[in-house]
Amino acid sequence: MNRNSRRAAALLMLVATVALSTCSPIRVTRDYDSETDFSQYRTFKWVQQDRDVPASRRPEYGLFEKRVRSAVNADLIAKGYRRIDTGRPDFLVAWYLGTQDKVNVERYGYRYGPRGRWYGRNVQVHHYREGTLIVDFVDPDDKVLVWRGTAVGSMKYFTKGEREIESSVQRMLEEFPPE
Repeated sequence: MNRNSRRAAALLMLVATVALSTCSPIRVTRDYDSETDFSQYRTFKWVQQDRDVPASRRPEYGLFEKRVRSAVNADLIAKGYRRIDTGRPDFLVAWYLGTQDKVNVERYGYRYGPRGRWYGRNVQVHHYREGTLIVDFVDPDDKVLVWRGTAVGSMKYFTKGEREIESSVQRMLEEFPPE
């Protein structure tokens, strides 16, 4: 392979990577307190949260919680943070999941017919459940939110398996700690 071919292949890979990353089925946002000195954070601890989950959804919810915690732990540990279960951590971690029924209506095939009449057909209605996964980092002394990541997408995506949750969490935490 000559030099120009290698450059073209590298450019094609870069374009493909950017294209694939922008076509994700989830939308990720991040926000943080710009006055927080994140360089002081080295250890974290999960917040014990009370959850009111209907009995019919507990098995599914438990698996989801296990996957979220595992993905957050793995990402933070890979960045050099240490999880502790006892003692005072530098920051606390909490997560939440909210769901909402949504409707998406797509209309296509509209046209003007003879004598200027408007004709329409092919309306598709999609009902789906949207999920919002939130990961919060909280200052343990002040109990103040210092960082939040949010991933929004179809619950079908989130409940596919571990890889989808891992991908969502990685995208949320890719810019943590903020500069």
